[in-house]
This record gives sequence, C-alpha cells and structure tokens, in this order.
Amino acid sequence: MREEFIMATNLSRDDELRGILSDITRHRFPSRRQLNPQSNLFLTAKYAVEEGYVTHATLDESESQSLATLDLTEATLTAAGVDKLAELNQLDQ
Repeated sequence: MREEFIMATNLSRDDELRGILSDITRHRFPSRRQLNPQSNLFLTAKYAVEEGYVTHATLDESESQSLATLDLTEATLTAAGVDKLAELNQLDQ
C-alpha cells in the first residue's frame, strides 16, 4: 500500500507530489483512507488541492477526530496538475 511506503521514507515534497499526481492519473486510489493529518500523504494531497493541481478530491480534517479522511477516488488532475506532473517528471530525468 502506498501510505505504508510513504510513511517509511522521507521523500521530498516534489517526489511526494509526483507520486500522488501520477497515482491520481492511474486511478490508484480506489477507496477513501483515514490518515494521520500530519502524514506526508495527507499534507501533500492537501497542498495539491490548494495549489489547484487536483479537482474532485475530498479532504476532511475535523478537529474532533484524530484521523483525517482523504478521498481521491473521483480525483482528476487539472490542466495545472498535468503541467506540474510533466515538470516534475522532467526534473527527474
């Protein structure tokens, strides 16, 4: 599972963002997940939404709960997200 890998490593934000954007493109989020709201996966997904790279994502970090909910089942990349993924892939080469 992706979150197990991410939690075990210290990826840069660009590496994490590239992974999330790629996974959204490949529809690798078949179900919603409950995560630590301070996890790299949750924080980077939140960043992607705030920066306008992703649409149709649901993030819920209610203060009354210790876990946040991340739902990327219907998420898609915006034009900016497609451009950002291409940029990140170019940097990786």
